[in-house]
Amino acid sequence: MKVILIKDLKGKGKANDIIDVNPNYAYNVLIKQGIAKVANTSNLNDHKGQMQAKEFHHSEKVKEYQAIADKIKNKLFNFKLNVGSNGKAFGSINKQDVVVVLRDFGIDIDKNMVKDFPPIKSIGQYKITIQLIKEVSVDIIANVELA
Repeated sequence: MKVILIKDLKGKGKANDIIDVNPNYAYNVLIKQGIAKVANTSNLNDHKGQMQAKEFHHSEKVKEYQAIADKIKNKLFNFKLNVGSNGKAFGSINKQDVVVVLRDFGIDIDKNMVKDFPPIKSIGQYKITIQLIKEVSVDIIANVELA
């Protein structure tokens, strides 16, 4: 019997997958607990429409993030770092500093979008990778100067 999963089911599939299971298991466990629904014509048409809408919205989001990526690709952003007379840095440039600089530029991101970024503790230029979503990542350049 074919069912459409409403929730993830370990070992069987993820939400919105259509799987084939034993009818007793489908009725007595999956449907009864709200984990799945019968894959009849009506539910399959609803499912198809929902999946098309989800795909459309995702493609729109990818286009939106691609436009943001094109706007900041290889752009130079300035950061200030306090350095003592002996050349040792006071503090560092971290992910949150990158988020603040991009927010000042008009781009709102989460600090978890900044990937593979150890704190910067010296003067120079550094490449920073920002993963906006799974399909779109962009590199910016951090120019770290004396404060």
